[in-house]
Amino acid sequence: MSDYKAAMITGLVNDWKLQTVEVKEKLRLKYVPFNPTPELIAEAEAFLALSDADRSHKLETAFNEEAEFLISLETARALYEDPLDKRKGV
Repeated sequence: MSDYKAAMITGLVNDWKLQTVEVKEKLRLKYVPFNPTPELIAEAEAFLALSDADRSHKLETAFNEEAEFLISLETARALYEDPLDKRKGV
């Protein structure tokens, strides 16, 4: 593999990692359980902005892949720890 291709691949990987970190912080997720495309980020943000009751209702009415996606979001959000709460003694 040429140095150019290796540098390009490294750049793409670094961009993906940076975008993933930004998505984690923006959506307050422990991890990003999806490939962060603009459409999926918007869908995740809209879902997580709903009230608890509305999120529960959406989960009850979701089918297969959508339900898996929403459950993975709920799990990643539940595991999230606010950086301010990580301070010693909190």
